[in-house]
Amino acid sequence: MKILWCITGAGQFMEESCRQMIKVSETSRVTVVFSEAGYEVTRMYGLLEEVEKRFTDIVLEKKQGASAPLVGRLSKREYDKVVVSPCTANTVAKIVHGIADSLVTNVVAQAGKCNVPVYVYPTDSKKMQKTRLPVTIDAIKCRKCRPCPSLENCPTGALYVSDGVRVDLTECRGCGMCVTSCKYGAVELGKEIAIECRDLDVKNAEALKGIPGIKVLIDLSEIEVK
Repeated sequence: MKILWCITGAGQFMEESCRQMIKVSETSRVTVVFSEAGYEVTRMYGLLEEVEKRFTDIVLEKKQGASAPLVGRLSKREYDKVVVSPCTANTVAKIVHGIADSLVTNVVAQAGKCNVPVYVYPTDSKKMQKTRLPVTIDAIKCRKCRPCPSLENCPTGALYVSDGVRVDLTECRGCGMCVTSCKYGAVELGKEIAIECRDLDVKNAEALKGIPGIKVLIDLSEIEVK
């Protein structure tokens, strides 16, 4: 089984998606496709290093240009299935309305033309959900230590001082060094919060079910690999 697995820029379901992708790769050949945001968010959550270590066929949106030549592989029937997980509300909306102006939406559109099944795991399928955040700093717990051990020990320089210590997530690699360096517990990786999805996004996720060739996943274990 050959699978084209697309990752978009959602923190919601990111860890679950990467873990399932690795599990699926034990029995199937997986090509990983990153949207630009997907690549950044995977890195923020500390998952990118493992993905890059385990997969040799990785396609980056920023290197595909406007023409997205990757979709040609679908025309040649190089893949048996396409998976989009996690799939952001933005990507879902584009798929529902037939817009193909990004690498991932181009992949989905081409898969439909070539009768390649598409599995989508939308982030905003339910009104109320729980999600985990990348690195966060609790302003109340932060003692504004000088020097700040977390800032001093950050290997990428992602932490900086501006009315307290803040984190530049575009530079963060999710290594957790800042978490273990703070003895006051002010820095946290993977903090769980409740979110309320927009009615419009929930409606779009539901509308995916009406598109021929697309299976909307309730659970990632639904991906058939045999």
